[in-house]
Amino acid sequence: MKKKNIIFVCTGNTCRSPMAEIILKNKLKLAGITDIKVSSAGLSATDGQKMSKNSALALKNLGYKPTGFKSKQLTVQAIEKATMVICMTAGHKYQIANFENVYTVAELTGLSDVIDPYGASLSVYMETSHQLEDACNIILNKILAVKGEN
Repeated sequence: MKKKNIIFVCTGNTCRSPMAEIILKNKLKLAGITDIKVSSAGLSATDGQKMSKNSALALKNLGYKPTGFKSKQLTVQAIEKATMVICMTAGHKYQIANFENVYTVAELTGLSDVIDPYGASLSVYMETSHQLEDACNIILNKILAVKGEN
């Protein structure tokens, strides 16, 4: 069976989407799901950047290990290969809305757009990480529900 591929998308791929990537990867691993690849990319990213310091700290505070991350620019090829592209905001989706596999976190979870903590205090990064963990819990439950139907 072919691996499914989820890409989280934000602006610079150093704050929100890397946090979402690490959180969902961890949740899938704990659930024993091995046929879904999770990555992230940015609409205006510079390839090879580290995750922001406060994103890494927020993840550590939640018990995740934010190691080895390098940012990358979202490409048309990546969108076309992806099973699902999950954008942090409606604005991100608007920029790549001509693809059928593009959704927002809000559309998939019933929650709101994910706040951008860029340049803010650690407490804002923590708020964003909690928002992403809630969203990833809902996404995981949807994945588990689909897998239960197979």
